[in-house]
Amino acid sequence: MEQQLLDFSSDDALAGFRLHTLEIFNWGTFHKQVWRLDLDSRNSLLTGDIGSGKSTLVDAVTTLLVPAHRVAYNKAAGADTKERSLRSYVMGYYKSERSTTGHAAKSVSLRDHNSFSVILGVFKNTGYLQEVTLAQVC
Repeated sequence: MEQQLLDFSSDDALAGFRLHTLEIFNWGTFHKQVWRLDLDSRNSLLTGDIGSGKSTLVDAVTTLLVPAHRVAYNKAAGADTKERSLRSYVMGYYKSERSTTGHAAKSVSLRDHNSFSVILGVFKNTGYLQEVTLAQVC
């Protein structure tokens, strides 16, 4: 049986579709401007202090790639599944405050219920000179 070769670039180091650029607007605590992460289709290491937004960025990419009914937010941090939701990201919840009676905690948000979030990911397949853009408006 004859093997067929695919016409691919001579360097397969960047084979397949890879995240080239991620842009977010009003997603979690990334507020009031377009935040851009340029990965240039390369492997990257996401580091930072606790609460700096690492899981928030991972959840943004997850929102682009996983059907809404299958998304498990904050999975990267190993948190309780009820801790974060699509609504908490759109509203920009960033802390909880105790009521004056001290019995109930209320989430504090950066945005109101009329707000929206945008996530945009550009994925490139360098070997085949292909590009696809995925966007989610929440």
